[in-house]
Amino acid sequence: MGKTKKLIELDNRAIEVLEKQAKLQKRSLKNYLEFLIENTALNFSEPSEEYKAMMDDLLERQKNGTLETIPIDEIRKKYGISRKTVD
Repeated sequence: MGKTKKLIELDNRAIEVLEKQAKLQKRSLKNYLEFLIENTALNFSEPSEEYKAMMDDLLERQKNGTLETIPIDEIRKKYGISRKTVD
């Protein structure tokens, strides 16, 4: 896949915050920005075939009454999450 260069302008405060985050991840600012933008773009893209197949299977099992679920309160209890933390 090809690459395209774009010039962007950000205010100084945004740059400071992004530089700190980049350092926390041991990345350069340029690399961190590319990472953020590419991940955001992937979130907008169509789900993978594997994901679609998994969801189709879950929906089919729900329709047939064979899907097993766990109540959210049990999950919260298992992981020590209080309702206040989540809600």
